[in-house]
Amino acid sequence: MAAPTLLTPRMELRGHGPDDLAACLRLWSDPEVTRYTVGQPLTRQDVWTRLLRHPGHWALLGFGYWLAFDRTTGQLLGEVGLANFKRDSMAAHPAFADVPEAGWVFFPAVHGQGYASEAVQAVLDWRDKHLAGKQTFCLIDPANAPSLRLAAKFGFEAAGEVGSGEKRTLVLVRG
Repeated sequence: MAAPTLLTPRMELRGHGPDDLAACLRLWSDPEVTRYTVGQPLTRQDVWTRLLRHPGHWALLGFGYWLAFDRTTGQLLGEVGLANFKRDSMAAHPAFADVPEAGWVFFPAVHGQGYASEAVQAVLDWRDKHLAGKQTFCLIDPANAPSLRLAAKFGFEAAGEVGSGEKRTLVLVRG
């Protein structure tokens, strides 16, 4: 299964393809984008590997990530979607082993303009219509106040944490 295209009032959400490497590299090499996610800007090779795994999610699991593009300009705004990364850090939370993990990341230039809310709403609506079960979880750095506000807006609530000290990440669940 390939990622279906989702249209929102201002965005087109579509699956990743080989021609998206340059745009994805711009996204994932931005220090603000990676600050609360992977911790540091990614190399071209790392971005290529990320790009390849997204179609794999769709093919094997029937869900995955989308790229979010501005419908007027065609410019990449960010990535949003659902995954099952089989994270080692989630071993302490076995109830979430097969629960889709929601995630989002957008260029800093579009923060505060409602794009992330619009995209997350579209993904969660798709999730609720197409996937069994009701739960979805997300992992958010406790210092990432904008993402915590966005998660709360969509009903995600604290369910614990993973890691320790400065490497602590909040586990939030919806449904």
